[in-house]
Parts: sequence; C-alpha cells; structure tokens
Amino acid sequence: MTEYQNPSLELRARVALDKHGFHNSHSLGQNFLLDEGLLNSLLDAAEVGPEDRVLEIGPGPGVMTGLLAGRCKRVLAVEVDKGLEPVLADVLAGTENVEVRFQDFMKADLDALTGDEPYRVIANLPYYITADIMLRLVTAKHVPESIAIMVQKEAAERVMSSPGTKSWCALAATVQSYGAAEVLVDVPSEAFNPPPHVQSQFIIIRKHEVPVVTPKDERLYLRVINAAFAMRRKTLANNLKAAFGLDQAAAVSALEGAGLDARVRGEALSLQELARLSDVLCDLTAG
Repeated sequence: MTEYQNPSLELRARVALDKHGFHNSHSLGQNFLLDEGLLNSLLDAAEVGPEDRVLEIGPGPGVMTGLLAGRCKRVLAVEVDKGLEPVLADVLAGTENVEVRFQDFMKADLDALTGDEPYRVIANLPYYITADIMLRLVTAKHVPESIAIMVQKEAAERVMSSPGTKSWCALAATVQSYGAAEVLVDVPSEAFNPPPHVQSQFIIIRKHEVPVVTPKDERLYLRVINAAFAMRRKTLANNLKAAFGLDQAAAVSALEGAGLDARVRGEALSLQELARLSDVLCDLTAG
C-alpha cells in the first residue's frame, strides 16, 4: 500500500481546479466535497481498511480519492467528465495505488472493472443517477462487499423503507434483497461546492452475510419485483398479467400458489412473499 502523506489535498484540489479553469457542470450534477476533515469522517464511517480494494464512482477533483489511497490497498476511480483529467493528475500526483478511468460507469463492463476479488464501493454522485447506480451494483454478477454512497435524504428513506409503507418501492426491495442499509452521516448542504438545494445523507449498504431470500431464478425474481411496483393502483394480478403475459386465471393461480390473496397489491408484499411468488412463476414457466 502506498502512503499518501500530503496534508492538504483540499488545497491541491482548489489550486488545480483554478489552474485548469474547471467549472462545475450543472448538467452532470457536480457538487464536490473538498473538506478533508469531513471526508475522513465519512471514510471512517464506511469502515474501509488497508486490505480493501475500492471502486470509487465519481471522484470529482480527487480529494476523497487521495484519502482512500492512504487507507486502502487499491483504488479504481471511474469518472465520466474527462475535463477533470488534468485536475486529478495534479491532485493525485505521486500516488501509485490509484487508477483513474474516464468512462461512463453505467456503460462500463462492471466485471472487467472489478475482477473476481472482493471490493467495496464509495461514491459521491449526482442525485439523478444514484438509484440507477445502486441497482446496477446490487444486481451485478460480482456484487461489492459494501456500498457507501451519498444520496438525497428522501432516497435514503426510500431505500430503508418497509413493506406496506408509502415509500416501499422496487428500489427498496431490490437493494434490501442484497444488503442492509444504514445512514452513517448527515451532510449539510454548505459542505458541498456548489451547495445542493436538498438535504444529503451518506449511507452504507452492507451485503447480507446470509441471503435473506434465495429465489430459484434471481432474474425472474427481479422481474417480479419490478412488476409488483409497476402500477401501484392496480392489483398485483393485473401487473402480473401485463408483465408476464398471463391471463386472469393464471395470474390468480400464481398468487394463490404463493399463499397470497388474489386482490393483493404489490407494495404490500415482503421480500419473502415476492420470492415465493417468483418461485411459483418459475415453476409455471418451466412447465
């Protein structure tokens, strides 16, 4: 592991941003975190250590990247904005355990990025893409050990919601099938540059050591989750008909086969009930 001893990464970042005339992109939703004290507290809470391989999505000007370099075995940072290349080169000069790749994470080959070794994810991302990033990570073939990510407070509430509540949604069900989410730190708007107009929370999603559900067909299970929340005012039977091309009798039979009321709505189901329904549909399609 390479020690990163520079005591003023924030200053290096500010100088580099000014030197290269970089301006935050509104369209990319760039709200940077530069305060080393705050970033160190986030990394403390995220529990990254010297044996960890970290995938950082959205390094921005690289202050957190530099701090990660001093804590972790290896850091792979993926940044969509190539305009940050000279900034990151200046801020991360001298680090040997960091690789920066300029590409769109949503279009990248995740298996090629992560390999087969265990890894953790750290991310400070534009809020409009956080749900897509979380879904991609938790449904990957090779899922991370944990995902520590900055999100809008409302998104954190959705991810940690419970079945039957207003916030219970496909995102929550999919994320909670992978791991348990917890708020680590409330981050004030003024900590960002520029400040966002929303409240932010740094959350961690830790992969379940023992799976909470073990559906026969994981991809089918994810399809069932999406179908359950596709049209919230319709019964689940109607959503199943639309998503799986079933007639009314087959949809009702699937629900009853999973021990569910024929009139149930998808947002009322727990992960275990969704998995049971998935297994019934798996057997139905196999037959």
